[in-house]
Amino acid sequence: MSVLTSLNDSLASLIAQRRLQPVFQPIVDTRQGCLLGHEALIRGPAGHRLEYPSALFDEAKQTGLLSELDLACREAAMQASHRLQMDGLLFINVNPNVLLDKQHPRGCTQRMAQELGIPASRIVIELSEQYPIQDPEGLKSAVDRYRKLGFQIAIDDLGAGYSGLKLWSEIKPDYVKIDRYFIQDIHQDPIKREFVQSILTLARGMQSRIIAEGIETREELQQLQSMGIYYCQGYYLGRPAATPLLQPLPNRAAVQADTLSRHKESVAMLARPGNSIHVDVTIQRVFDILLANSRLQSMPVLEHGAPVGMLRREKIMELFSGSYGRALYSNKSVRHAMDNPVIVDWQTSLETASGLITDDDDMSTMSHFIVTRQGLYYGLASVRGLLRTITEQRLLHARYANPLTLLPGNVPIYREIDDALQQRHDFYVAYFDLNHFKPYNDVYGYAQGDKVIQWVARLLQEIIVGAGQFLGHVGGDDFVAVFDQHCDWRGLCEQILQRFTREIPSFYHAEDRLRQGMLACCRNGHQQFYPLLGLAIGVVAPDPQRCHSHHDVAALASDAKHQAKQHPHSHCLLSARRSMI
Repeated sequence: MSVLTSLNDSLASLIAQRRLQPVFQPIVDTRQGCLLGHEALIRGPAGHRLEYPSALFDEAKQTGLLSELDLACREAAMQASHRLQMDGLLFINVNPNVLLDKQHPRGCTQRMAQELGIPASRIVIELSEQYPIQDPEGLKSAVDRYRKLGFQIAIDDLGAGYSGLKLWSEIKPDYVKIDRYFIQDIHQDPIKREFVQSILTLARGMQSRIIAEGIETREELQQLQSMGIYYCQGYYLGRPAATPLLQPLPNRAAVQADTLSRHKESVAMLARPGNSIHVDVTIQRVFDILLANSRLQSMPVLEHGAPVGMLRREKIMELFSGSYGRALYSNKSVRHAMDNPVIVDWQTSLETASGLITDDDDMSTMSHFIVTRQGLYYGLASVRGLLRTITEQRLLHARYANPLTLLPGNVPIYREIDDALQQRHDFYVAYFDLNHFKPYNDVYGYAQGDKVIQWVARLLQEIIVGAGQFLGHVGGDDFVAVFDQHCDWRGLCEQILQRFTREIPSFYHAEDRLRQGMLACCRNGHQQFYPLLGLAIGVVAPDPQRCHSHHDVAALASDAKHQAKQHPHSHCLLSARRSMI
């Protein structure tokens, strides 16, 4: 190798000639089905000995060019982001020790952002904890400078290196990215799940948001979502690319997370892109495609992006099996061979979709149906996949359901509340409890008491779940509802109280209905008059910034319920307290 070639091959030359190229990997908000942003990763020229990051940074360390390489990476990432008109956050990797280098120029990132018109709030400085930190106090000061300028901060590779929780506690990042080691096969490893759950609890307490890295399978994604982690990154959701993903993969990012709250599930989680075909394509072309892919069973037929038919393998093969089939059909369009498809909107619940499909006598468990979004083709889903998912989720629901009412029990309730806290939006939690239920049980018996509880469950379910909100059964005569910020929770509670007051007398004997109550022994053994059963509703609006987990919310809701029970009749009370502090 000549001296000139060696110089042109060097890292210094790549930096000076601006030959470093960024690629972008999407970070997806899988709950909302949208992009949170992208992580910028750097590459050298294709085929170059310094093409990949490990070689680049090893050479930078050996040649003393870490600071120069770091700035070049930031510049390349920000310029490409500006050129490609990318939306969302831009995560830029920074070696934390570069920030401690006294020779490292200050203000460059702010200047570059200003020149390109990128708000500082859109840029996240991502610090890897794989490097030993030489000066923790100095790093904290450097991070504070970036934060004061409006930049956000993230810790990368949590659990993979040197600094860990100490770095987290000192710099208080906006985002924490869990290393892929703890994500790989998390659905099969209870130890990893325990670790990630602990990190999630800490994150809520420290007001950081969690991002799971290295997701490569659907099972890993679903496990993370069931734990309340929705910011996700990995090959399953999108590989690094020079041209970034501007929309999340519809069949993956739109997977609904909470398999325990069945009202949130839709067929979007089953949709796959599929091999679609235009309505004017010839049957011969479809036949050739099917011959080349023996696993392909169904092909949606589209016109202007909307589905108009479905081609099924067995029908095409049957047309071409006859003596004159090829001559008769090969040059005709697929209009002559397609069937009327079953079309389901992407937001249709799994249960509703199951009903639509089982009502169609022509559908079999081997068939597919089409999923649309706003009338346009969204994906292809199999009947077998739909039935399997419904079965799995019914089993999961049964596992955590209250046996008396079959409503979600404590585990789903906790997850629903933790999930709401994670979203950092306002929400309401209502705690329902019956007044005078113990003496009623004593007089009328436990069997009759169970009938009252089951009736209350149906009443609450009809009104609360009917409005698309979450309802759970803690146990006994205690129920919990979680209302989102757009729900008219007060109106729903008023409906419940009116129905309860009107219908509860039917659970009493005529004599007790007439006197509006009953006689029962109190604790000292004497007879005491107890009014008809009442319903106390304690409502709280937890502060997501100061409530760290469902434990805090449970304490608030319990306190609100006790206040509501002080009223002599059925009553709904909104507590003024928003945190336990």
